[in-house]
Amino acid sequence: MKKIEHQVFLKNNKLDKKLLLQPIQEKIEIFDRMHKLLETVSDCEKGNLLEQLEELDLEILEDIDEEYADKLEFNEIEDALEERPILDKLVPKKETLKPTTDEAILDELVKMGRSQDIGLSTFKDLGIKTQLDWETVIGKYRVVRTSVFRYRYGIEKI
Repeated sequence: MKKIEHQVFLKNNKLDKKLLLQPIQEKIEIFDRMHKLLETVSDCEKGNLLEQLEELDLEILEDIDEEYADKLEFNEIEDALEERPILDKLVPKKETLKPTTDEAILDELVKMGRSQDIGLSTFKDLGIKTQLDWETVIGKYRVVRTSVFRYRYGIEKI
């Protein structure tokens, strides 16, 4: 994430977030918690989290603008909101970097060291098209379900 727009905006206008309306304070709190998660999530999940953070950042800016627009001296929110198409241009780049075959996706996961306790949703987010059963062979890999009550899988090289 390049910069956090709402924090820059609050600093430029010398606003304390404690003085904002309670719903805006809560959104900022949620944003801060999500931002801390960036350090702990895997690379696969980072892109999605960054998108959510950018959307929430713009939403906070819009809320501040709606409530305090007439009282602010450096009201540059419109400029920040107009820059949003840049974010939309970044999303297709990420999509083109994804491996296209199921075996290539599994190759990448193994290279990253993520071969155990992988959720079904992670596989779907990465673009695995093969229907996963208890044991599924995909190229040179065997994907084995490791949990009875949850959809968790491990990757083994054949």
